[in-house]
Amino acid sequence: MSGILIFCRDCGKQVPSSETRDGLCVECRVRRSVADLRDEHARLWRKRERYRTHNANANVEQIGRQIARVEDRMGQRIKELVSNERQATDYLRKELEAARGQRYTIKGV
Repeated sequence: MSGILIFCRDCGKQVPSSETRDGLCVECRVRRSVADLRDEHARLWRKRERYRTHNANANVEQIGRQIARVEDRMGQRIKELVSNERQATDYLRKELEAARGQRYTIKGV
C-alpha cells in the first residue's frame, strides 16, 4: 500500500492519510463518538447491579433492555463512521469491552 502516513493527533499512531479526518484516526473518532454512550452504559450497568443486590423486587429486566438499546445506539454510531462491516464489528466489540471495564470506575467530582 502506498500512501502518506501521518500521526493521529490523539493517540499518536501512524496511519494512512486516507483513514484520517481532522487529524484523527478511525479508532479515535469512534472512541470519541461513543464516549457519552459508554458512560451511559456504565451508569445503567451499575444501576442494575445496585438494584439486583439491594432490592429483590426491582425490575432489572427493564434496565437490561435499556442497556441493550444503548449498545444498539453505539453500533449505529460506529457504522456511520466505519464502512467495513467487519471493522465496525471489531470496533463495537472494543467499545463494549471498554464500557464493561469502565462500569466499575468511580468518577471524581
